[in-house]
Amino acid sequence: MSNFLFNSSLSLGGIIFQSPLWLLAIPLAALPWVQDRRGRRFHPLAHLRLMGGSTVASRRTLLTHLGWLLRCCAIILTIVALSRPQMGVLPTARSNEGIDIMLAIDTSGSMRARDFEIGGQRPDRLEVIKSVISEFISARPDDRIGMVVFGSGAYTQAPLTLDHDILTQFLDKIEIGVVGDGTAIGDGLGAAVKRLKGTPGKSRVIVLLTDGANNSGRIDPLAAATAAKAFGIRVHTIGVGSEGVVPIVQNGRVFHIKADVDEKTLRSISDATGGKYYRATDAGALQDVYKDIDQLEKVRHKQHQKRRGRDIYWQIIACALALLLLEALWRLTPYRRLPA
Repeated sequence: MSNFLFNSSLSLGGIIFQSPLWLLAIPLAALPWVQDRRGRRFHPLAHLRLMGGSTVASRRTLLTHLGWLLRCCAIILTIVALSRPQMGVLPTARSNEGIDIMLAIDTSGSMRARDFEIGGQRPDRLEVIKSVISEFISARPDDRIGMVVFGSGAYTQAPLTLDHDILTQFLDKIEIGVVGDGTAIGDGLGAAVKRLKGTPGKSRVIVLLTDGANNSGRIDPLAAATAAKAFGIRVHTIGVGSEGVVPIVQNGRVFHIKADVDEKTLRSISDATGGKYYRATDAGALQDVYKDIDQLEKVRHKQHQKRRGRDIYWQIIACALALLLLEALWRLTPYRRLPA
């Protein structure tokens, strides 16, 4: 019962008192005056009336009783501090349940195609993809993100990390053909699954991006998808590139190749793991894909944020101590010995 009474809060003028019943003790501040007067009838302003408004007498009267006034104010401030006053609200440390995300990025030779346009320029596909992925990473500060790159084989470019500045640096260093010119979708997906399968996160996601069909590697893409499903990993797949014949630049020469995205396999991978399949035929569509994935996965992102007031009791205690110090100094003056 007592805990309930002294822990109910009260808000006055923007200040929250967490234990407001302490304020009922403020009348106790009169005890120094009662003790000082020893029960005699007295009014601190009586001298002002008797002196007929004399300025000198008024000041003298106030100085005479300054000691107990200081002590009363100190007691009042101490009682206010006991009521746990708080000003405003501030966020406390958050407890986030982030998502573990592995980005599987195709670096095969077909990524040299220049069918995407950004700002009037036509960089190769990989440069456009890196720009969009960088924005995706920046939008998810609470998630651990890692990267796998694949071509004829696959390897981990960056393990799962919350240091997204370092992650972006690793992203910038990805080059076309670094793992060969083939397209080992199964190996890329398998490497990402291997990185995620032992993580403690409740939500684990792979975003696999490719512009071709599986034509290399040792792992069948659907076998890798089965493994992902077994470990509770959701896979979103993205097929990128324009349909039909697209230009590609290599060694200063322009060639033309035909897009051959294996949409059937990519769709089967996403369907098997509870993810989604996307097709992006231009830079704008690719940005929309990553924005959709960002919003889709944020539904599963849980944040717990507590809020509390900013305690100001210590400032009030400091003022009370300052008043007691002033009273101690006042006792050294001759005014305390003047008759009341």
